[in-house]
Amino acid sequence: MNIGRSTMALVFAGLFCLAGLGTGMADLYLESEQVTKGVPGQPDGKGIIKLYLSLDATMTDLGDVATIIDMQEKMLYELDLEAKTYRKTEIDKVVGIPGLGADAQDLERNPLFRAMVKFMVDSFKVTPTDEVKTIAGYECRKHIVQVMQSSSDYWVTKDFEGYEELRAISDKSARLFMNNPLMKQINIAAMMNALDGLPVHSVTRMMGGTITTTLKKMERKTLDPKYFTVPDGFTRVAD
Repeated sequence: MNIGRSTMALVFAGLFCLAGLGTGMADLYLESEQVTKGVPGQPDGKGIIKLYLSLDATMTDLGDVATIIDMQEKMLYELDLEAKTYRKTEIDKVVGIPGLGADAQDLERNPLFRAMVKFMVDSFKVTPTDEVKTIAGYECRKHIVQVMQSSSDYWVTKDFEGYEELRAISDKSARLFMNNPLMKQINIAAMMNALDGLPVHSVTRMMGGTITTTLKKMERKTLDPKYFTVPDGFTRVAD
């Protein structure tokens, strides 16, 4: 299982409105196309990202791997859809950084971790622009996002039903990850506040390559609970 991609999926879920649904609201389904070109360690190609959001859980499906976040139990499930295996981790213990130890609580005492996170946080910058255009039927404004050595163009919209619920992500996601030394410092909620809307299209430039993600579909509907549970026939593997 590609842990790095699963951790990326976790961040992606945050940027594409992790939780943030109020009582009585419908579930949400988002489908995006992602095109990767020339990124070291990642094969070139096109894929579909499916994101299922309910009041109590989210699921991000990348085609070969999936990530389920159970917000009631505060658990993260990483599924290898091809091998039919999964890992189960407490949200507070999610690490996703090779070589820094398995216990997330120890990371705050790790000088390499502290230096890495400080560099990442200090380098994070969102710059809104005056460029506006319609993408996938939504009026979007361009934001330039810089993190470490990568630069991204995010086209963000407020032009959709449920915008106020999206804003509520800040408090809810902060509470969910407040005890995780990695996620609380990356602070997905702060990223969402800085972008101030739903990313419809993004182009990330990193290590000489690009990752382009475009929203293709967004639906408000009742989702089957099966999307938020490990399917029958999957075997749990050790971390």
